[in-house]
Amino acid sequence: MINNNIKPIIQFTVILLIGSGIVLGTTSIVNLIREPEVKVSEKVVEVEKIINAPECGKSFSDYESLVAKGQFLTLAENRNTYASNGQFINAFNVNVNRSGDGKIACGFLYVKARINGKELDKNYDSVYINPNGFGGHILRTKSLYIQNKEENKTEVLLPLSSISYLPNKPYNSNAQNYQIANWVNLLNTGSQVNFQIGLSALDTRGYIDEIKIVYKCWDSKTGEETQDCQLSLDQ
Repeated sequence: MINNNIKPIIQFTVILLIGSGIVLGTTSIVNLIREPEVKVSEKVVEVEKIINAPECGKSFSDYESLVAKGQFLTLAENRNTYASNGQFINAFNVNVNRSGDGKIACGFLYVKARINGKELDKNYDSVYINPNGFGGHILRTKSLYIQNKEENKTEVLLPLSSISYLPNKPYNSNAQNYQIANWVNLLNTGSQVNFQIGLSALDTRGYIDEIKIVYKCWDSKTGEETQDCQLSLDQ
């Protein structure tokens, strides 16, 4: 016989054990039906940074600024040249060499010419500059504005990345098949570029006063302007 005083204690203990079993069982069931934790791994995607070359601007003052820094190469100076029977007389070639670790970012082509103390005739005369087949009769109608032009001389200023020219000989001012060449890319492609130069004019008193390439250098890894590139002529 179980003592009446002990019976309530036994009953409480049994209820406590049953309750604990229910709680533990419920927890186990919850754990079984709960979705397992999924570990999300973060993937870092590297975005390649686009580095753009510095710009030169498109004004005569931008051109003069580069000249003042000494960033130019004279291709021709005071050369008598003209044309006869469809051929250039006293035409000449120059090899332009690029050296240094930097590359050409941008620049200008400057041309000055005359015939017998006068400007070139817009219908019959032109300056011919052809580097490695990417040039021809330079279109002076595409020139940038030039301040304080010299009287009785033809001056042309073009962005080096946008040289407008007529490829065919002889010169035809009415031709519509003009092309545009990027001489910045051309100069950066190799270490040397050959320029064929002449004056398409029937008057034997034709002169090229000056042809100049003005340029800015840059570091293609940092995008910064640098002085670490040089253009020079074969001696």
